[in-house]
Amino acid sequence: MLFFAGPAHVGQSITYRVTTTVSAQATPSASTLLLNWAAPTRLYARLLSNGTATAVMVTRGDDGTLSLATAPNDPTAALVATLLGQLNFAGRLAASLDGSDHGQMSLSVPAPATTASPAPQKSSPPIDVPVDINVVTNAGSATLIADGNSNQHSSENSGGYRRGRGGMGGMGSGGWRSHQSDRGRDSSGKRASVEIAVEALFDPSGILQHETYRETITPAAKGAQTTESTITIDRM
Repeated sequence: MLFFAGPAHVGQSITYRVTTTVSAQATPSASTLLLNWAAPTRLYARLLSNGTATAVMVTRGDDGTLSLATAPNDPTAALVATLLGQLNFAGRLAASLDGSDHGQMSLSVPAPATTASPAPQKSSPPIDVPVDINVVTNAGSATLIADGNSNQHSSENSGGYRRGRGGMGGMGSGGWRSHQSDRGRDSSGKRASVEIAVEALFDPSGILQHETYRETITPAAKGAQTTESTITIDRM
């Protein structure tokens, strides 16, 4: 079964509200995105939280993922591209199972910025986070649950983990990355810790209804503050 965000057929419109909360920030940020499948070859996205935003054309891949039809050329289109990536995330995790209801993959998360003095000349490489993924069905609906910790080193060599794109919190370009044992270590050899927890609900048609992504990063430096980022997606 295909799991995806947005409308399932021509003539359908779906609106999502995406809220991001970071522990160090007092006020969450929120965006409301309307997805409208107006004609067989015309799928549009519009930011409702920005009254002046025009609709941008979107394409849907064979795997259900949404992307801009053209490269973003302004801040609004860039934001839409980021939101689409976040909406695609749970469906990508489900697709990695290849029809199974359980599997594993590794997500690559940007390492936290260092406060060391003097600052290192090179940025820290990403941190690999092995995650377990489960899909549970009930009366046609499906719930995806995924969680993992970067300290799960023993599983990295088991051969059971697929390579995966970056975590949803960073939502950078991400890459299909292989495991490297020194990722996330500082100059003293200590490793930053990253925990990821995801829960997503899909209706019987496979359309995303709700998702929560939580990313907790504990820097390697002693006394450094742990940061928790949460992205919540709700169909309105």
